[in-house]
Amino acid sequence: WLLWTFFAFKLSRRNLKLVPTHPDEHGGLGFLGDTSSAFAPVAFAVTVVVGANWRHQILHQGAHLMDFKLPAIALVAIIALFAVGPLVFFVPRLAALRRRGILEYGILGQTSSTDFHAKWVLRGEGNQGGFLEARDSGVLNSFGQNYEKIEKLKPLPADMVALVALGTAVVIPALPTILAELPLGVVLKEL
Repeated sequence: WLLWTFFAFKLSRRNLKLVPTHPDEHGGLGFLGDTSSAFAPVAFAVTVVVGANWRHQILHQGAHLMDFKLPAIALVAIIALFAVGPLVFFVPRLAALRRRGILEYGILGQTSSTDFHAKWVLRGEGNQGGFLEARDSGVLNSFGQNYEKIEKLKPLPADMVALVALGTAVVIPALPTILAELPLGVVLKEL
C-alpha cells in the first residue's frame, strides 16, 4: 500500500497529458479508479475477522449491535482511506483541469456560437434548407457534447463499480454480526 501511495503521489506530480473531454470523465485517469477494487479481498478479510469478534461479543458477552456503531464507522473509514486515499493526490490536478476546460471551451463555444448565429440566423446564409446539411451544425453539436463531458469531469478518479465491489466486500461479512441481534426478516425488510 505504501508503494502504491508513493507511486500515485509521484505520478500525480508528473507532466501528464490530461484531456478535459476524455470519455472516462476523469481526464484520462479513469483507469486508476479500478485500483480500489484491488483492496476488496483485504477489506473482506479484515471485516470477517472484526465481524466474527463482534458477533462473539453479541452472542456470548451481552454486547449489542449499537455498541459497535463507532468502531464500524471507523472501520469503514479506514478501509476507504486505504482504497481511495492515494487517488486524492489527483484531485487538485483534475479540479484545475475541469476549471480550465470550462474556461477554454467556454471561450471557444462563445466564438463558435456567435459565428454560427451570425451566419445562419442573422444573415440567413442563403438557403435555410441547407442548414441541416451544413458542416457548421454538426460541429456545433459535437462541441456541445464535448462541453457536457467537461462539466461531468470528476476530480476523484474513483470508479463507481470498483467502489461498489469494495462496499460489498465490507457488507457481506458484516451480515452474520447483524443477524446475531436482528432477525433476518427485519434486516430484509429494512433493506
